[in-house]
Amino acid sequence: MNPDPRVSIIIPAYESQATVENCLQSIQAQTPREFEVIMIDSSPSDGCERIVREHFPWVHYEHVKERMLPHEARNYGVTKARSDMLIFTDPDIYPLAGWIARLLDDHSVFGDVIVGSVRCYGSSWLHLGTHFAKFDLWLPGGHVRCIEIAPTMNLLCPRGIFDRVGGFPGERMIGDTIFSWEVAEAGNQIHFSPEAEVLHHHVSTWPDLLLERFARGREFGFVRVQHSKWSRARILLHLMLSILPLRWVKLMLRTLENARSANLLAQALWTLPVSMSAQAAWLWGECRSFVDILMEDRR
Repeated sequence: MNPDPRVSIIIPAYESQATVENCLQSIQAQTPREFEVIMIDSSPSDGCERIVREHFPWVHYEHVKERMLPHEARNYGVTKARSDMLIFTDPDIYPLAGWIARLLDDHSVFGDVIVGSVRCYGSSWLHLGTHFAKFDLWLPGGHVRCIEIAPTMNLLCPRGIFDRVGGFPGERMIGDTIFSWEVAEAGNQIHFSPEAEVLHHHVSTWPDLLLERFARGREFGFVRVQHSKWSRARILLHLMLSILPLRWVKLMLRTLENARSANLLAQALWTLPVSMSAQAAWLWGECRSFVDILMEDRR
């Protein structure tokens, strides 16, 4: 373990034995080596733990008995970090060469929060479609620029900013979205670094993807209304736009445009059924939250 790490890399884990070895091997190959890795594992089994302890004894590994949602585990990991420069990622993420160096270099130039790009690991039809549905906003390509949302699969954040906004809402699966809003409200910017690349290893089935997108969309709908204090009229408007389905068309056009900018348009077109269904599931989740809020207001 590095006695004086320049950065602390924090990884939540839950039954991650299928991908954690490749993840840590990719991190181990990074330069500079002035980093520590903190893994907080709340799995009921010991599959992930056996891999980490046998092959990566340099990792600061901690197994917690109670189930922790990912952002709760990240917050806990920060309390163990020895560096004031925090990098957040996931056990199904495989960083490419120069990942840490690029994040640090861009932070030295632009400051504040830095988010890297993400490619799909592998080329299966389902996994590519899943990737476009979930990560079109962070595909590689282009230049460093400001963005609105900082996903935790590839995120650098100074401890000062992290502490100022109170960390991630640990009880939320979309806690990184709320965190991003609060970073902006605190007067800080989120910069997108397209050359700080990682690969995302998707392992879910198509039904799993649709259920997950529905759940995230429903949670996002509730949080968005509460955070921005939407009026009843505005909720009704977004419900109507989602049902028509104007917002679905807008999301698909955005996905294809982002894929084109990343020179991935052919793959995006090939996998359209997956991304179209996933975006529809997300919007259906939002609609469900809007209806629930409107019905609750009538009581």
